[in-house]
Amino acid sequence: MRIKLAVITVALLVAMPEAPAKDVDGEFAVFSVGGKRCEEYLRARHGGGRAQHDFTTWLQGYLSAFNLIVPNTYDILGNREFDKVVQWLDNHCTENREASFVNATALLTINLFPERKNIAPNKDNRAKWSGGTQPAKADSAK
Repeated sequence: MRIKLAVITVALLVAMPEAPAKDVDGEFAVFSVGGKRCEEYLRARHGGGRAQHDFTTWLQGYLSAFNLIVPNTYDILGNREFDKVVQWLDNHCTENREASFVNATALLTINLFPERKNIAPNKDNRAKWSGGTQPAKADSAK
C-alpha cells in the first residue's frame, strides 16, 4: 500500500507545475530563505558569504527531510553530486527569477525522483521482499 501511495504522490507531483498545496487556499508556511525568490538566490550565489551559506544549508535540510518523509527514498540525489544539483537550481532560477526558491527546490526533487536511491548502500533486501530470511552477514572479525 505504501508503494502505491508513493507512486500516486509522485504522479500528482509531476503533473503539477508548482509544489503541491497544503491548505484549502493553496498556501503553506515556508521558513528561512526558502520563501525568497530565485532572484535573491542567484544574488546570494554570486555574492557568496553568509547569504549563500543560508541557501545551501536550507537546501540540504530540504533534501534531507525529503529523504526522511518520502517512502522508498534513501537518497533523492541518487548518484549525482550536490554541485550538479546546485547547478540545476542555478539554471532553473536564471530562467525563472520570480519563482520562489521552495517551489524551485520542489521541482528539483520531482526531476530527481526517478533516479533516486531507494535503498541504503551495501544493503541486501532481496530476502525481505521475497518473504524469506535475511542473508547472513559476513563475519569480519575472523
